[in-house]
Amino acid sequence: MIYLRIFVFSLLTSLFISCATNIKNHGYIPSKSELDTLVIGKDNKESVSKKIGLPATAGLEGSFYYVRSTFNAPGFRSAQLIDRRVVLLSFDKRNFLRNIETFSVDKKTVVRLDYRVTETGLENKNILQQIIGSISGPSASSLGL
Repeated sequence: MIYLRIFVFSLLTSLFISCATNIKNHGYIPSKSELDTLVIGKDNKESVSKKIGLPATAGLEGSFYYVRSTFNAPGFRSAQLIDRRVVLLSFDKRNFLRNIETFSVDKKTVVRLDYRVTETGLENKNILQQIIGSISGPSASSLGL
């Protein structure tokens, strides 16, 4: 009888443990206080990497991308994306900091959370703008029709 109780207890315990939610964070983004230490137009790539660390990836024209994703992995089911944040630091031709942008992905829609810029217009589209711009597909005028 005692073996049956131990077996039932072990079975119930493993059943409850397997249904527990497991939150996983992947990647790194600098905190708001770390971003506040950066000075647009004065900090360069070297000083930025010393202050907040090297990015996960670099984009067009040497832009820095910091990406963090949060996943919920409940039990045996596949992990689901809870939140993804992207911090984009872009630099001018002299490698001085030009823009600091923060993005969040919510239901596959990119939402700009924070934007700091010293210039009135951007010279080139960043990688996120190119991806979003290409979703609608080419227009007849862009194909020369």
